[in-house]
Amino acid sequence: MTGRHGGAPRAAFLLAALALLLPAAPAHAQRALIDQARLEAFKAKPMPLQSADGALFVSCVTADRATMRWPVLRFAENVRRELGEAFVPLGSQEAPLLLQLGDATNRVERVERRTLGADDGIAQLVIRMPNPETADLEALRVAVAEALLREKTRETAGSYAAFTWPDWFVRAAVDASRGNVWRAEAYEKVHALLEAGTLPPPDAFFAPDAAPAREVAAFFARWVFDLRPRQADRLALLATPWTRAAILGAAPGEAWPAWVKDHEDTVFIPGALTRAQFRRWAAGLKEPESPEAARAACDALSRQAVGKPAVFRDLTELYLRAYAAAAMGDAEAWRARRAEADEARALLERHLETRPVLQDPPAAPDTPHLKDRP
Repeated sequence: MTGRHGGAPRAAFLLAALALLLPAAPAHAQRALIDQARLEAFKAKPMPLQSADGALFVSCVTADRATMRWPVLRFAENVRRELGEAFVPLGSQEAPLLLQLGDATNRVERVERRTLGADDGIAQLVIRMPNPETADLEALRVAVAEALLREKTRETAGSYAAFTWPDWFVRAAVDASRGNVWRAEAYEKVHALLEAGTLPPPDAFFAPDAAPAREVAAFFARWVFDLRPRQADRLALLATPWTRAAILGAAPGEAWPAWVKDHEDTVFIPGALTRAQFRRWAAGLKEPESPEAARAACDALSRQAVGKPAVFRDLTELYLRAYAAAAMGDAEAWRARRAEADEARALLERHLETRPVLQDPPAAPDTPHLKDRP
């Protein structure tokens, strides 16, 4: 199974949702009720694997694909965990997601998605991968996420039809749950739009033909999640009609760019500093107009240094000394210390021009490697 993170898909797989299984007695209102006979038939296929909680199953049509079961299960589990941490816990033992590995040998270049189901909530979802060895990992990531989100919607609202998110927002939710390296790079692109005055307004995300840039969509999804910090409110979001009033409530339009700007000092990667962060920081090193302004600058500098590399914290300390002198009204000390700090800043700036991210070296391991032992 090969793929790339981001970019155009190199290969793809067929996705089908298997729903409307044999009705069972309604033991739980609006709860998943699976057809045990069909589930047992699935588990009887060559060497099935399941997640620890039974919410995910992977099986293969032929035994020669058995070696692909574990990487597929691990991949799906990671998608579920990441999205669950960013949004709400996903997956259910009562209606597990089934991933079936086929035995096709050709490259599958098209992704076909079908959703079959009934409003009675009796269903069992399946993702079929005709050729797992050539599956596009990004397409698989979105397919797993969408299936889990749709099943959570059915469990919450009693119907798959209640799920109204546009396709781009499903992908955005996945991106919003990605690791810090991806988010750090994405944020700089979003912030560049903010500075240029071209960040899409909230209304743009609810237009029928909306197709926001991937990075912008991811941070918009994160903002939507942040507007609903309580899990119950986030669950309600799954079945909320996709309109601005329903999704954003009374949040004013200016709250969206303000939220983006508030993340300027976010430490996406602990111990790292991006070139763009450094430039924004340097642009704020203005001469204070009063002792109060100097003290405010000290507070801002201290906050911006948190979580940054040691060399940047050392540089910040030089500026803190300069602004502290200004806060005391010592103009001569301010000029001398500011000149010293500016010289050090120029050296670091030249260093950053050769790399987009400055990072502390990795910590030494607590124990030596085997090759280092006598």
